[in-house]
Amino acid sequence: MPIPFNIISKIICFALVFGLLGCHNTTKPVNKRPLKKAIKAKEKSHKEIQYTEGQLIAFFDSVGKLPAQPFADKVAFYADSIFKTFTKPMNRQLSTADFKSLKQAITAKRIRVNAAKRIFGEFTVDSNCNSNGLFDSVKRGYVYLQAYHFIRNKNKFDEFAVGVADRGHCEGAMIYYFRGNKIIAKQDGYSRFESEPEYFTNVDGENIVYRQYQFAEGSGVGWFNYFFYKYDGDKLIPVLNELANGNAQGSWIGRVIWLNATVKRTNPLTIKMVYYNQFVNKDKIEFGPNVINDSTMVSYRWDEKSKTLIGQYQKSKISKAQILSYYLEDNDLLFINVFNRPLKVALNNKENRSLILSYLRNVKVYQDTVGR
Repeated sequence: MPIPFNIISKIICFALVFGLLGCHNTTKPVNKRPLKKAIKAKEKSHKEIQYTEGQLIAFFDSVGKLPAQPFADKVAFYADSIFKTFTKPMNRQLSTADFKSLKQAITAKRIRVNAAKRIFGEFTVDSNCNSNGLFDSVKRGYVYLQAYHFIRNKNKFDEFAVGVADRGHCEGAMIYYFRGNKIIAKQDGYSRFESEPEYFTNVDGENIVYRQYQFAEGSGVGWFNYFFYKYDGDKLIPVLNELANGNAQGSWIGRVIWLNATVKRTNPLTIKMVYYNQFVNKDKIEFGPNVINDSTMVSYRWDEKSKTLIGQYQKSKISKAQILSYYLEDNDLLFINVFNRPLKVALNNKENRSLILSYLRNVKVYQDTVGR
């Protein structure tokens, strides 16, 4: 799924040296294959940079005074670019016979490979993509087929999606989106966690569909976003990209993050976010008290002019920039900036002070060397 993201690769590769997780090939989607065993990288010998406490505090204060938006835009760029290109437009009208055949296959929950090629056109999987754990229930020559109806009446094939092939095992699995007998869009369907498309009806009467997209996953590490798309005539357009889960438990740089978001209501769309931050020493043994530990509700309103869902962050306890600080990205300057006040309070806490100063030293070393 994802395109290269060089910044997060630097961070994750530093984590590799400390034995946290392996480096992915950044030219391929991170959720296309299970994480491979890390290959220990050679540590380069270098003179450790030392800073006085006064220098670290001055660095902290200077970052806090900078405008947040440039940091936020830089952090958001990669995930937003994936979000805007993840759904591929299609314009494929099915014949009456093929549409009837598809509906029969949906009932049977399987489809012949040759029929799938005829109906969907470009088709890259074969009958080997039918694993169902230890129990294979699909006959040879068939692949799995799962329908997702975006209407209460499942017998009315108006707006719906079809997942073809075993999405948990087959990398060629796709999800095709329909309006009647016309395929209007497709998405890469493969997901080790099989995030199912869900939907709700927007205020303008059109359906909005959404699912989780996996950017990264490993031991103590996770990054998933909610991708929302809206039916707009014979198109499926991107309307909202929001963090679903950002998780790094003891990164090499010393910051522990956790944010988990759950869709609570759809009219209006309302997402609950639970989040915290704390710091840990370089051996990942000593964890300090939570510096941030809170939850909030964020509601979203439909804007017809931009055709997007806009977060009403001013009515919640978290800003969009603060949410972005929970991405697994090179976002430590953003974090220091948008959470400057609680961090300043935490610096007065004896248990946290040494851990935060150590974190600031790591960030400054990175900025003065790798981050230039």
